[in-house]
Amino acid sequence: MGINKEEIIKEEEGFVFTLTINRPPKRNSLNESTLLLIGDILQQLEAQKKLRVIVLRGAGESSFCAGVEVPPVSTGAGPPVKALTYCLESLNNCNLPVIAMVYGYAIGAGLDLVVCSDFCLAADSAFFAANLVKIGRIYYYEAAQRLLNLVGLRATQEILLSGSCIKAHRAKEIGLVNQVLPAAKLPRAVYELARELAEENSPLAMRGTKKMLKKLSYLTKPDEGTKVELEKIIAQINFSRDAGEGQKAFLEKRKPIFKGE
Repeated sequence: MGINKEEIIKEEEGFVFTLTINRPPKRNSLNESTLLLIGDILQQLEAQKKLRVIVLRGAGESSFCAGVEVPPVSTGAGPPVKALTYCLESLNNCNLPVIAMVYGYAIGAGLDLVVCSDFCLAADSAFFAANLVKIGRIYYYEAAQRLLNLVGLRATQEILLSGSCIKAHRAKEIGLVNQVLPAAKLPRAVYELARELAEENSPLAMRGTKKMLKKLSYLTKPDEGTKVELEKIIAQINFSRDAGEGQKAFLEKRKPIFKGE
């Protein structure tokens, strides 16, 4: 299986890592190779301590990601379900905050990438959709559950049952998008947020918060085992060196210097 490395661009600046889907001729849709590569990159980021925030975007301003590239019928191959699952699980379980920067279309797997991210800032011309019902198919239940947890039942029904495009301002109304901005102002807003998270917050506390919220999002009420696990995570974070530095800096009225320890 050949992988064109240039189809996925990796960039680092300070504590911020930018991952760009670089397939503009195909509206930044994903094939099996690119799905696996994104999953691998996210897995590798789990093991390092330098980078603290990920910005996920598509190349250009016409499309964030138009979904999964389905092989021609003549090949007899179906959608790359295993590769898609690996990519989305890697993103959903990533311990670094992820900001989706959305221009144009976020359709199908593109919508899934947005849902699995922690923040979504979108251009006012952006559209979101899960249009499988229009081709006689239904959404995978794992993705449907993530969407349901994020925006609630009524909005999930609107997206999945209609299969229609949701405009950016409507996406913000239902909680899918955090901010809607003119296209020209989107990059600045995204990287200001990324730098704020990376430079002002404890990376350890952000990772612990992500773990806690992911677990709580799949529960109506935590069971005793989950409570113990969550209390352990909270204790680890609240009694860390970063927590001590944060309290000390607050009392001294200065900016804390976090080490991720």
